[in-house]
Amino acid sequence: MKFATNLIAATLALAGAASPLMAQEDFRAADLDRPILVEDAFPAKLHEWELEFGLRGGFAEGGDGIDAIGELKTGLFLNGQVGLEVQGSVRDDETGLDRTIRGVETVRAHVLYNLNRETWSRPALAIRADLGTPGAGGVGQENWRVGFKGIASRSFGLVRLHANAGYVVGSAADGGDFWQLGLAVDYPVGLFSKAILADIYAEIPVDAGRSRVWAELGTRWQISNGNVLDFGLATRLDEWEAGRANLEVTFGVSSIFGFSGLVNVPSYREPKLN
Repeated sequence: MKFATNLIAATLALAGAASPLMAQEDFRAADLDRPILVEDAFPAKLHEWELEFGLRGGFAEGGDGIDAIGELKTGLFLNGQVGLEVQGSVRDDETGLDRTIRGVETVRAHVLYNLNRETWSRPALAIRADLGTPGAGGVGQENWRVGFKGIASRSFGLVRLHANAGYVVGSAADGGDFWQLGLAVDYPVGLFSKAILADIYAEIPVDAGRSRVWAELGTRWQISNGNVLDFGLATRLDEWEAGRANLEVTFGVSSIFGFSGLVNVPSYREPKLN
């Protein structure tokens, strides 16, 4: 797990060199891959930086594995964010050989733009574009991958719903093109800046092949003004065979910061429930 160790060290080093911000109630954010696969329509605040690190381990009939994801993103322009993500994996070889394969699956860049903020009469809407590079090692993507997604978020009292719909262009060697569909809900709990999140997410191949469907449940906990922990459980519904289930576990941490003297980022109030 040298890859995961290096990512953790980089996270701590960068966070320590920057100036922490006051809390932004980030415990309710539905970030992609942490702890669920559906994301919300709210970009990072203007000139705000966020460093994220997460682990996603799978235990299934096809073999065990773990993904390590590190991402740096920022509100580079008004109502928009850009980000760079590195994803590495260690997995059992699915060809039947008794061995472990590892490597960098992809390096992915994205741009997310919020088309409108949520109002009393309409949801928040956003669009996102992703570009993934070929990887390295036994788990790396063979070719470039491009994805486009529409995102909607709508509040009903304390309950907030999120819908995602997208299309990913991939080579035949990487499984081909597929549609993305997802629906999620988040709800704040208690008096200590925590939230529960749940979703149903599916990837539907354009050509012949079995759809991949996840059911997920997770929590996010704001442990300090600028730091959030998340934990989640998931299962691949399409992999239930012969009555044997499978399980995925996610864990992550994110740190929000700014650079003193470089940008003027206003302080946020302490997190609380309205």
